[in-house]
Amino acid sequence: MSKKIFVIFLILAFVLPVAATTKIKRLGPHAFYKSKNLTPDDLYKIAIDFAGDVKIGFEEAGYGDLVLPFLDQLKNAKVEEIEIQPGETLEWMMFRSRKRVKVVKDVEWAGRKPIKAYKVTIYHDLKAYEIIVPKICGNISLKSVTELPAPVCALTVAPARVEIGNPVTFNLCKSQNWAKAVVKVMLNGNLVTKVEVTPSQCDKATFTAKEPGNYNFEAVVYDEHGFASSNGCVATVEYWKNQPPVCDLQVSPAEVLTGEEVTLDASGSSDPEGKLIGVKFTIKKDGNVVEEKTLTTPPYIYKFKPTKAGNFNVTVIAEDDHHVTSAGCAGMYKVLRRGFFMFETGLMAQSDPRWLVPLRLGYQYRIDHTFRFAALAGPAIVVKGKDENDDYGTPITADLLFFYYPERFFIGAGVGAWIVSGDNKADVIGKLGYEVYSTDNTAVSLFFEGRLPFANFDSKADQVRLLFGINFRF
Repeated sequence: MSKKIFVIFLILAFVLPVAATTKIKRLGPHAFYKSKNLTPDDLYKIAIDFAGDVKIGFEEAGYGDLVLPFLDQLKNAKVEEIEIQPGETLEWMMFRSRKRVKVVKDVEWAGRKPIKAYKVTIYHDLKAYEIIVPKICGNISLKSVTELPAPVCALTVAPARVEIGNPVTFNLCKSQNWAKAVVKVMLNGNLVTKVEVTPSQCDKATFTAKEPGNYNFEAVVYDEHGFASSNGCVATVEYWKNQPPVCDLQVSPAEVLTGEEVTLDASGSSDPEGKLIGVKFTIKKDGNVVEEKTLTTPPYIYKFKPTKAGNFNVTVIAEDDHHVTSAGCAGMYKVLRRGFFMFETGLMAQSDPRWLVPLRLGYQYRIDHTFRFAALAGPAIVVKGKDENDDYGTPITADLLFFYYPERFFIGAGVGAWIVSGDNKADVIGKLGYEVYSTDNTAVSLFFEGRLPFANFDSKADQVRLLFGINFRF
């Protein structure tokens, strides 16, 4: 019993598939579109004029989703003339019987001779549908369905960070099964532009942004049949706008004597998004450049000792690594002379009593901003003697003094020589005065001076001398 069942199943396994195939030996009686010699133009006419029937046929065959691609692509599809050989099979064929559209599946051409037909390929959903239409009847048939390789997108955009005005380059060379790519450039969710790329230019396409921001690049590649990639294919680039560097200048001290150190400190200069490559100091006097100094390494501090007096203006300009320069930062410093010529005169009273008018010329030197020393010499003209017969002569004074100038007020002390025939002395000198007028280079002072001999070189008595005078510095 079991052997009989096995034999039956074996027979059915071979017989049923054969029995399921419909053999057609003749075409024409049940034509979908009657024509003695169907032309390629007739194919599109069939699709349009009998669109409703075409739709019914595709749906009955189980390919309803292929109707619209078929109608859409047929007009521009490549039409080939072929022959269907005896024994060749079709998956299905639609025909018309009693004005109704019907579909027969698993069709085999069982005629004795080949039949002429047209072949078109319709592409849909990553599949190639080979449609066969015999010229004699216009019966739309499906020969085969071929799976197509899906296009795969691969995108890189370089560089990932770039300055405004410079291009980035797309690279789609690692994409697969593609004939064209469309790259959408997005900024803040808005479309900036679209760029089309072909395989031959897969690493040549570029984009240049006009404003800063984070740009998203979204690519889709398409194969030769228009099928699009479905995998994610994005890249991001930061476009930035170079901001000019910011300079900073601190000058200290603001006033120095010749030979004292001045510090020009530009260490506070910076670049908002990069780095500095240098800071240039320009020093001018009376509008003329007296020195230029460029420092290329931080901390950008320039120290020097000026040798010439005057008012100096300093400008600092910082330069970043994109060779963009800052606005200038300005500062100034003053350099004061250390030495001055001096002239003194006044009215001196001597305890003899005598009255004299000294005429002294000398030189004063600043040790620093507070302390000075001076040397002066000159005659003291006697304007009133002890009596009518006084023959005292004209004394010559030679003084060396040390001064303290806390402000315009000053005090001084020193020693001096009083040289006159018969009355030579070495004096201790004290001074007290005030500058009533002062500039960087000139001054006028009023002062009191007292002189007291501490050594006599003759037999005459010591004498005290008091002077109310005026000093001119230039």
